[in-house]
Amino acid sequence: MSSSITPFYRPGVFPALSSRLLTTASQSLRAAIQQQLILKSFYSTPLRVTGLPLTTTKGFTYLIAASWHPKKRRSSVPIANSNPWLKERMKVGKVDAGEDAFFYVGTNEGVALGVADGVGGWTQMGIDPATFSWALMDNAASIAKEFGSYKLPFFNAPNGSTDILDAKEILNGAFDKLMKSGKVKAGSSTACILSLSKTSGILNAATLGDSAYLLIRNGQLLYESPSQQHFFNCPYQLTIIPEDFPNQKLYFKDRPSDAYQANHQLQDGDVILLATDGFFDNVFTDEAVSIVNKELRDVIGRDRKVWDNDFEELRAHVRKLSRTLTNTARRCSMDPKRISPFSQSAKKSGENRIGG
Repeated sequence: MSSSITPFYRPGVFPALSSRLLTTASQSLRAAIQQQLILKSFYSTPLRVTGLPLTTTKGFTYLIAASWHPKKRRSSVPIANSNPWLKERMKVGKVDAGEDAFFYVGTNEGVALGVADGVGGWTQMGIDPATFSWALMDNAASIAKEFGSYKLPFFNAPNGSTDILDAKEILNGAFDKLMKSGKVKAGSSTACILSLSKTSGILNAATLGDSAYLLIRNGQLLYESPSQQHFFNCPYQLTIIPEDFPNQKLYFKDRPSDAYQANHQLQDGDVILLATDGFFDNVFTDEAVSIVNKELRDVIGRDRKVWDNDFEELRAHVRKLSRTLTNTARRCSMDPKRISPFSQSAKKSGENRIGG
C-alpha cells in the first residue's frame, strides 16, 4: 500500500459514478409526498423502480418509491466470499444497490430512512465496500424499528414533541452495533439519516460526510445541508480498520457524534431531496430544484382534495420524478465536457478534474 490515505479517496478515474437520491415531500393533515430515489452509475443494469409501502396516521401520510442503477461490481473484489451475513444479504429479494445502501422503516411514531455511500477506495485492498454500507443501513433499520427497546432518547423537538426518533441516535446505534457484530472487518462510508414525525411534521436529520439533503418549499430552495470534508474528495466517514493495519493514526476515523444534526418543521408541499455525492457531484442544486418543480407542478399546484383518495396517481408522478432525476444524473456523469459541481470543487482545490 503506497499510502494509508488511499482507501479514503474515490478512485480518481471513477469519480462519484455511484450515487443515491432520496426525494420526499410532506403535506400536513392531508396527503404528503415522500420519495426515495436510488441513483447508481452508468456501469449499470436498466433503471429499476419500486414502490414502498404507504404509511399514514392522522397527521401526516408518506408515500415512498425507490429506483436505482446498480453499478457493475469489480471482478477483482470477492463478493460475499465467506461472509455468511453478506451471502444472505445477496439472496433474491434483497436489494442490491451496489456499493451504496438504503433503508426505510415505518413506526408508530413516524418514518425513518437513510442512505450510505460505501467508500470505493477499499477495492484497492480487495475489500468489498458494500459490506460496510449495507450492514450500517441494515442496523439503522433495526434500531429505528425497535427504537424503544434500545432505550435510546427521543429527539427533544423545539415544539415540545417527544415522539420523534433521534436521527443521530439511530446512526450512533447502527455504527455501534456494526463494530460489535464482527460482520465487517474493514470499510467505511458516509451516511445520512432522516426521521420524520407522523404527528407533528418535524424532520430530524443527521448527516456525516458529503451525503446531503435539500429542503424545497414553494418551488424555492429553503435549506441545503452542509458537506463535511477533511479535504477535497475526502469526506467525513465512519470507519472500521483491522487492528493489524499499519499506520493506524493516518486513517480518518470519524464518529457518529461528528454528524451534523438539524431539524425542520415541514409544511404543505415541502419537498426533500436526500442524496449521496454521486448525485450532487453531477447535478447542480438549481438544476435539481428545477426538475422537481417541473415534474411535481401538477401535484403541488392542484387542490389537495384531488389526492385524498388517489394515491396511485400520486405514486405515478413520484415515479416519473424518480426516473427524471436518476437519468439526469446518469447523463451528466457520462458527459466528459460538462462543467460539473465536482469539477468546480476540484478547481477550487487546485486540481483539474472532469465529470462528476
